[in-house]
Amino acid sequence: MKRIIAILLCLLLILCGTTACKPDTLTNPVVITDPDEQPQEPLPPQDQGAADQPEEQPDEQPEETPDEKTEEQPETEEQPTQAAPLNHPFAAEGFKPSAETKGTLNLSGLTKNTDPAAALKDRTIALYTAADQPTFNYVNQKGDTISEWDWMKSMAEAYGFTLKLTVKKAETSLKAQRVALFAGKKLSLLQFGEKDLAAAMTLAQSAEDYLDASAATDGVSKAVLEQSKQTLFAPKGMVSSLWYNKDLMPQETDPAALAKENKWTIDAYKAIWDASAEKGILPQEIDDELAWITLSGKSPLTLLKGKLDSNLNARTTRELWADLKDLRVQFKPFTPADETEYSLKAGNAAMTFTAAPERGEEQTLQTAPLPSMKEGTAGTVTFAGTFMALPRYQDEADAPAALTFAETWCNRYTEARAADLFALGMTAEDYVNYVDFAEENGHLIFRSAEIETLAETLLKCTWDPAINQEQEYSKIRTQLNALIDRHNLYY
Repeated sequence: MKRIIAILLCLLLILCGTTACKPDTLTNPVVITDPDEQPQEPLPPQDQGAADQPEEQPDEQPEETPDEKTEEQPETEEQPTQAAPLNHPFAAEGFKPSAETKGTLNLSGLTKNTDPAAALKDRTIALYTAADQPTFNYVNQKGDTISEWDWMKSMAEAYGFTLKLTVKKAETSLKAQRVALFAGKKLSLLQFGEKDLAAAMTLAQSAEDYLDASAATDGVSKAVLEQSKQTLFAPKGMVSSLWYNKDLMPQETDPAALAKENKWTIDAYKAIWDASAEKGILPQEIDDELAWITLSGKSPLTLLKGKLDSNLNARTTRELWADLKDLRVQFKPFTPADETEYSLKAGNAAMTFTAAPERGEEQTLQTAPLPSMKEGTAGTVTFAGTFMALPRYQDEADAPAALTFAETWCNRYTEARAADLFALGMTAEDYVNYVDFAEENGHLIFRSAEIETLAETLLKCTWDPAINQEQEYSKIRTQLNALIDRHNLYY
């Protein structure tokens, strides 16, 4: 009997223990949802691991008050403004322009089917300089100034090629290169300044067949390549723009700040002009009427289907000139003081249109594009400096080495240019925006000294109400067309 009672007690303990161990949170599902009956959007890859987790109930989360949402919003908005500069090597934290031959920028693969490491080995690079002054300089580790030509020599030593560099004056360089090519002299590359672009194109050939248009590069201007039919190689960020002394601007009129919002207009420009003239300050030191024509959306001297073309009498140009003439007649006249030289550097000029301004001591210089004609649109800048191109009559086998050198030159030129801009006080973020703006809104003008001399009076028509634009153009039309046709015989 005792044995039976003991067995019954054990069974009772086992039953009670099982009930006590069951968790309070364990419940049987009330409804089983069939996935086929209630389709759901697939989870992103990073969230797939959460599919087995219990779903969070929204009503269990504390609701944000309007104030809390407002406080958190700026953190979300700050992210995009910092992203763009960080994507550029010159905007990396702690960046300093290179003091070495190689530079910061690497070859990008722009020249297709080329091994960059072997392209220059045991080759010969022969070229004439565009002028008797180097295109760029940089400072090495010892604090010495290294010129473009010294850099070329160092490149030859580092990459194992032979450099044949002939220094020419700016006035005779293009002619000397033409004579050399026609005489059968072997040149790897042409080099010339912006004032010779129209004539230089008669000696150059397109590099389109050798280039990979999809290659991303921080050192070669793709805008220049595109506008020159893949012929001209130029650094990024080498443009002429409107530089100004910030301390001489009227209150609440900052061209750079206005340009960021597409509010930098000819009316704002006029306000600066009038305020400067009233104070005895030269409103603008250097101007360029050809550059102003780009506000029409077209370059005054450009390529059309690979040929030189003039927009000096295009409908858009005539309309722009008419608008400028109406506005400029209202500008306050400036009367210079006797025996006074005016310049941005001297502090008695407010603005200048140039690629490389000279800064006076303790000056704060900033840059902006030419002002647009109406709010909501961007202004323009024009490509400047020195360019390279493949010469005609060049062996196809020589092109890869020449183009590799051209890209390396552009990369080093770009970095030297960036160093100059940083020295003028430009921030890394502003530099990135500056370069991007130039690539998007820069115009290449195929300048010709002959054409500019011929059109000298015509180009003054927006400042001189006495000049009739139509009559003046009719005077030069025949000669202008003849000059263009002569160039196009060799384009």
